Amino acid sequence: MGRPSLKRALLRAGIVRPSPDAPPAGRKNRGVAPPPLVFLPGEAPVPEPPPADLAALFGRSAPVELEIGPGRARFLLARAREHPERDFLGAEMEEEYALIAQARAERLGLTNVRFLRLDGKAFVRRLTPGSLSALHVYFPDPWPKKRHHKRRLFDAAFAADAARALAGGALLRAASDHAEYWEVIREVLDAEPGLAPVGEDEAGAWEAGTSYEAKFLRQGRPIQRGIWRRGPRA
Repeated sequence: MGRPSLKRALLRAGIVRPSPDAPPAGRKNRGVAPPPLVFLPGEAPVPEPPPADLAALFGRSAPVELEIGPGRARFLLARAREHPERDFLGAEMEEEYALIAQARAERLGLTNVRFLRLDGKAFVRRLTPGSLSALHVYFPDPWPKKRHHKRRLFDAAFAADAARALAGGALLRAASDHAEYWEVIREVLDAEPGLAPVGEDEAGAWEAGTSYEAKFLRQGRPIQRGIWRRGPRA
């Protein structure tokens, strides 16, 4: 009864609904990206536009942490297990990874985690101001070729959107193994007036514990990490 009633509530609220924009099957539509998917525990994926009301998505009012690009969600699922009083959202572009992550969440019996197949950068732009209690971005694609730099997640616009989406005092944690991209990340976040860098002595020491982090540590690759805090909201 619980899951169907939640789905009906989301449908009534317009948070989850069949998308009219799904491209029809056929040769001419090969390569056309499908609409975003939201994965509700125990239910089939449902095409839908990104929700603005996170409380409606989770069916309760609780602090929400977002990870952009969780992959198979090793970090996010561990965090959801440790903090049942919080809700966790993964924005993942790769549908295969989102499906794997959701299957793992269901096996673990987690009801406080959701996965969305969508572009995290655009999603953060749509969030209600102050709606996130934390934002995690670990090992985003560095797009090393100069002609691809426009595809990178971190730029001044994203930093401003992230600051707007974070609640006062909330943390943005980031990590990268790519030295040049890390300088870009650090510069754009340091330049954002709504964010201030904080040290581990203040925010607490941490490791992301992602699959990429474990792989890079095994390879002996240097990893850069940083923490930024959202200033008090007016």
